[in-house]
Amino acid sequence: MTKTWDNMTTQVHTIAVLGGTGAEGSGLALRWARAGHRVILGSRNPEKAAKACRELNAVAGADSIGFADNRSAAAAAAIVVLTVPHEAQRATVGEVREAIAGKILIDTTVPLVPPRVARVQLPEGGSAVAEVQRMLGETVRVVSAFQNVSANHMRDRNHSVDCDVRVSGEGV
Repeated sequence: MTKTWDNMTTQVHTIAVLGGTGAEGSGLALRWARAGHRVILGSRNPEKAAKACRELNAVAGADSIGFADNRSAAAAAAIVVLTVPHEAQRATVGEVREAIAGKILIDTTVPLVPPRVARVQLPEGGSAVAEVQRMLGETVRVVSAFQNVSANHMRDRNHSVDCDVRVSGEGV
């Protein structure tokens, strides 16, 4: 499906945001919904996800954000975005492994480990995303992005997010 805005044609994607009820995930979901994409919040808590959808759709001014459990959201999307805390990263990826085969996984994980959450603590493998790529093998294209974008700024629709986003991954 494509949409046209002021002489510009853009492809509309279905994007699953796993951990989409949190600050980073909901901010990204809101921005993508406002850009015309269909967004599915993946969550372990349906009540929390339903509430987040109502709030985000009201801010977006459209009903383009839905919700599902993580596995169903990942299965329904062409692009999957992982926005869970570091301690939930591997378990969430393991849960959706089969549903994301052949897709792109964008991982926003920053390895912050309590109690020192103000400092990145790199895992033994050197990178939280590299560990996920090893876990998934070649069936999923894993990229790392959005770690430098403020969740608060993403949720504020009046705030222009005017910055570069570092994206890294194999072949990026």
